[in-house]
Amino acid sequence: MRIIIPLSWLLSALLGAPLAAQTPKPAPPAQPPTQTAPAPAPVRRRPAAAATPVTVTITVFDKTGSPIGDASVSMLSEQPREAKTTAGGVARFLTVKPGDYRLRFDRDGFVSLERDLIVKGGAPVDLEITLTPMPAPPAPKTLEAPPSANSAPPGDARSLTVVDFIEKNGIRGGDPVKTDQLGCTASAKTVLLQIRDQVSEQSRADADETIYVIAGEGSLRLGNKDVPLQASTVAVIPRGTVRGLSRKGKNVLYVLSVVSGPPCTK
Repeated sequence: MRIIIPLSWLLSALLGAPLAAQTPKPAPPAQPPTQTAPAPAPVRRRPAAAATPVTVTITVFDKTGSPIGDASVSMLSEQPREAKTTAGGVARFLTVKPGDYRLRFDRDGFVSLERDLIVKGGAPVDLEITLTPMPAPPAPKTLEAPPSANSAPPGDARSLTVVDFIEKNGIRGGDPVKTDQLGCTASAKTVLLQIRDQVSEQSRADADETIYVIAGEGSLRLGNKDVPLQASTVAVIPRGTVRGLSRKGKNVLYVLSVVSGPPCTK
C-alpha cells in the first residue's frame, strides 16, 4: 500500500512549525472621495454714504460786539470762495463739502485775520469772528525851529546899485584896500572890497564866505592854490579855509563878499 504524504506536511515536519496557510489579505475598504467645501460667498458691504455738504454761517463783530458789514470773507481751498458780510455782519456759504479750510477776513480799518476751519458732514457750522481795529497812525511830529545861535536883530532890508555906490564911495589916495559894509542881518554880513594892492591871507573858524568879482582882475589864494579872478567869478570859501586876495593889472579889483555864520554887527 502506497502512502502519499503532501510535500507541505513534510516541510512542516522538517522545520518544526506548521506552515500557515497562505491566505491573501483582504483589501482595505475604499474611502469615499473627499469633497471640497464650497467657497464662502463674498460679503457684500454697503457703499459708504457720501458726506453731506453743509451750510457755514459766519458772523463778524468788532471789539464792542457790533457787527461789521461789507467785510470780505474768503474760504481758501482747492476751489476758493468769497463772500461779503451783510449789514448784520453775516456771511453764508452754502453746500460746503467736509474738509479743511483756511478762512481770511479783510475789512478797511481792521487788522486782517486768518483762521482754520474743519467742516464735518451733517450739522451746519456757525462761527463768530472778532476783528481788531487798525491802530491809529502816530500823530506827525511838529518840527520845532532849532534855538537861534544868537539873539541879534534880523537887520534892515536894503537895496542899492553897486556902480552908483562906487562912484560916491570909491577908494581914494594910496589906500591898499577899502572896505564898506552894504548889508547886515542876524547871521550874514555883505561887504564891498575895493582892492588896489593885496589883502593879507586869513581864515574864519566860525563863518563861511562867498565872493563875487564885480570888476577888475586879480588872484585868489584858496588854501594852497591860486585861482585867477575876473569879472563875474564866484568863489565859495568854507569856514576854516585860508584865503587871500590881490589885484592884477592897473584897474582896481572890486569884490563883493558875503560872510555868513556869526551875527552881524553894524
